[in-house]
Amino acid sequence: MNILLIGNFAPPYEEENLYNFSLLRKLEEDGHTCSVINISETNARDKSFTNASQFFDFVMKLMKMARNKQVVHFNSKGYLRLGLMKLCMSVLIGKMFKAKTFVTIHAELFSIQGQMRSPVGGRQTLFTAFTNATRIISSDQDTYNTASMYMQKSNFDLIPSFLYAPKSLKGSPKAIEAMDKKDKLIIISNIGYPSLVYNILHELVTSYPLPENTGVVVSLADKPTAKLQHAIEEDGKDMLNNLIFIEPDDLETMLIAYSKADIVLRPLSCDGLTFFEEFALSVKKIQQAGEYVYFPSGLVFVKEGLAAELCVCIINTLLCVETGPAPEVEGESSYLKLKQLYEE
Repeated sequence: MNILLIGNFAPPYEEENLYNFSLLRKLEEDGHTCSVINISETNARDKSFTNASQFFDFVMKLMKMARNKQVVHFNSKGYLRLGLMKLCMSVLIGKMFKAKTFVTIHAELFSIQGQMRSPVGGRQTLFTAFTNATRIISSDQDTYNTASMYMQKSNFDLIPSFLYAPKSLKGSPKAIEAMDKKDKLIIISNIGYPSLVYNILHELVTSYPLPENTGVVVSLADKPTAKLQHAIEEDGKDMLNNLIFIEPDDLETMLIAYSKADIVLRPLSCDGLTFFEEFALSVKKIQQAGEYVYFPSGLVFVKEGLAAELCVCIINTLLCVETGPAPEVEGESSYLKLKQLYEE
């Protein structure tokens, strides 16, 4: 089967683009031929991927690459008008070339629906995409409920997102060895300065000494990382044995880190762009099942006043609480259900 995947496939890595890579890897392992359009503002590292962040460039490349495809699948966490226009064009052009068209929505603080969009232009664009797509897939129950509340459509599905971290991943030997020595891991990723995420990391390593068996995996937002890494090491000089650094473009090590982690903290993002980094962040509990990782529960923190200490207290509490029950559809089943929809 020839499949066109569209979404964020560029560093820095977090759940959305790690999911996109996981889906790509699984499809290729099953013998499918996949092409990729990366819509992030950052170019993908893989030279075989097509980069298209600007709308008209995206449409021209989509017209070329959607030919002879059985499936066109658009993955989005965004809520920007540009992302909605790309989503709609992916559905319409895919349908024009007689491909099955899929849209997966990964909600953040807002989702692509955004109160089902503004009444002028946005709502019509969204409803056109939803009506013409073969399937609209929500990765969480809240997003699914929002969509189905506005449109009772038979093409809506709930399929939890997953990350695929097979044992064949190589990664950084130094970082993997350090992670293997820890009983619990906190990932703090896409750190920039200034940001609420940085403030929380500073509070964590200066005021809340962690047990020796707890590691803090740190991934900075952009290269070069040396200056900011040095500042973090100075902040946490009494906890250097707890700190594990991963480069922002190290895909395989980040997948391995997610497969071992208990909690992930990061700023909010949309199609590869960071939003509200000075006053908001995402916190998610992780659950592992063999080679699969998924996210049964999470929070969004929005800062009001001096919130870093409160956030650290909540994170420490989350670290000590047992992870909740697994989603109804686990990682392998999520992939199998999606593949079944492709083949119907």
